[in-house]
Amino acid sequence: MAICYTRGIALSVFISIRKWCIVKTPTGEIMHDLPSKHMVRLLDALLAYKSKADKRELKGAPHCAFWMLKAQVSNVVECDKLVEDLWKARKGKPSESLRMILPEGCTVEWSDETPIASIRHGKLFLVLLYCETEYL
Repeated sequence: MAICYTRGIALSVFISIRKWCIVKTPTGEIMHDLPSKHMVRLLDALLAYKSKADKRELKGAPHCAFWMLKAQVSNVVECDKLVEDLWKARKGKPSESLRMILPEGCTVEWSDETPIASIRHGKLFLVLLYCETEYL
């Protein structure tokens, strides 16, 4: 139940970032759907790490065999069509890092569709969007 709930919260955050945040490279090019791209890198890296650990016969968390992790990754991927499309399109060597790799000097701006003006102007944190409106 906790995993399903957390997955739902993550999907909500993804949708909000996609809709309200504009990530730009130092040259001003918009980086589309950064959350999905990063999620695919993370999931790919986790599977690669687990596979390497299994080959070295390293013990991991209880009840976390490679096939179990792969099933959970599939569940995550299938929750979001944009992530699923990127997952299916990935090619080549899996990621070897859990870090988000962005060019130095990238910026994040609020889109004009951001529902709360004070957030759009950078006065509040994105996390406040998930609080009850009476607290805002």
